[in-house]
Amino acid sequence: MLVSVAIVTYNSERYIENAIKSVLTQDYPNIEIIISDDASTDATVKIAQKISDQHLGKIRILTSKKNQGATINWFKCVQACSGKYIIGLAGDDELLPNLIEHQIKILENDPNIAICYADAVVFDVINQKKLYNLSDKTPTKSGGLKLALQDSIYYSPTSMFRRSLVPEKNLFKNLRHGTDLAFYKEIMIIAGSNAKIEYLPEVLYKYQKHDSNITVTQTKYRRDHIEAIQMLQKTYPFYANDLEPAIYDFACVAFCKSIIKLNFRDSFYFLLVGLKASKYNPFKFFRALTWGIKFYLTLITNKL
Repeated sequence: MLVSVAIVTYNSERYIENAIKSVLTQDYPNIEIIISDDASTDATVKIAQKISDQHLGKIRILTSKKNQGATINWFKCVQACSGKYIIGLAGDDELLPNLIEHQIKILENDPNIAICYADAVVFDVINQKKLYNLSDKTPTKSGGLKLALQDSIYYSPTSMFRRSLVPEKNLFKNLRHGTDLAFYKEIMIIAGSNAKIEYLPEVLYKYQKHDSNITVTQTKYRRDHIEAIQMLQKTYPFYANDLEPAIYDFACVAFCKSIIKLNFRDSFYFLLVGLKASKYNPFKFFRALTWGIKFYLTLITNKL
């Protein structure tokens, strides 16, 4: 069966060749590559086209005349995929050789699994060293729809999902960034009440940190993330209550980070968002705040 790899790029000329090659060298052979470029100003498209010419019929390249942001670029790329399963890849990252083979087995063995994700290594490109695994930094679990909606787990870049569950319309098109988790939550909602998400405890993806990563102000990213979840609540009111923890948990972490950086304006904003999302329930809010403080202290202690 065909698996689509959706590669999104923006000024990735230094990394796109290795990203594409990491797909072409997968243990699983039946793959199509869809590359969607968000109006790069460097040689990203030229390099990708050169590789495409060497692998006729394997790679399709989509371009844009103007930069539209990560949300629109990602959705356009996913919509162009025709495989039974889709795995995303940033143009400056790499898949490890057995990612597709291992994750496709999980999805094939259980039709109720909507998303399968694995661990990833975060690599410092400049100093050429491993920094940490995503599982060191964020919670990773398998579970059902409620767990996924409550944001108790982290959807790493390795998430592979069923093409049949991709929404017809881009609900988050007005938000440039911070919508990745909301996208996967919508996938789970579309899959229905029996939907499951499965975590594979293997490092199968290489996330690369470098000086040319797309930078978005953390406040803007966090606000877009919260707004995306609120859009899900309005669009799928039946699941509004299940999505509440996704807002107040995230708001509490954002509150802690803003306080540490003495950004009192943002911290006040996230404090209000968290209180409102918890419906001003002090038990819910302070439980989330305690979790947020512990989570952030863990990041600091482990220098993550």
